[in-house]
Amino acid sequence: MGQLKAKFILIILILMLSCADNDNLVKRRIPIDIYEITIPPSGTINQDVQVQLKAQATNGCFSELGIKLIEINSRHFLFKATGLFQSNGICHNMMVYKDTIINFKPSMTGKYFFQTNEDPFEIRKDTIDIN
Repeated sequence: MGQLKAKFILIILILMLSCADNDNLVKRRIPIDIYEITIPPSGTINQDVQVQLKAQATNGCFSELGIKLIEINSRHFLFKATGLFQSNGICHNMMVYKDTIINFKPSMTGKYFFQTNEDPFEIRKDTIDIN
């Protein structure tokens, strides 16, 4: 019985020490790669245009992945993805994915220009003709 109690106390101490190691905790929002985008070649003024996007993070320390559309000016837009990175130094070797649809409603006719990603990721450029 004494050995069992000693093992139990040892396990509890190890768990407490591993959970209390917040000195090495890294927690910040980091850009991640949008690896696939499906954007139609044309659309209609004042009608939603659906853009499908897929993003990926490189390990299991990422969570809360998100993709947003940022307006640079009235005809230029940027799709950017980020993820919350949290780690005490060990990350599971796995990919984390986010699929989403963003509805874009053009307010003028003509060409709209879209950039997907920023450095260091592959930058893609697309256009939509709006009638």
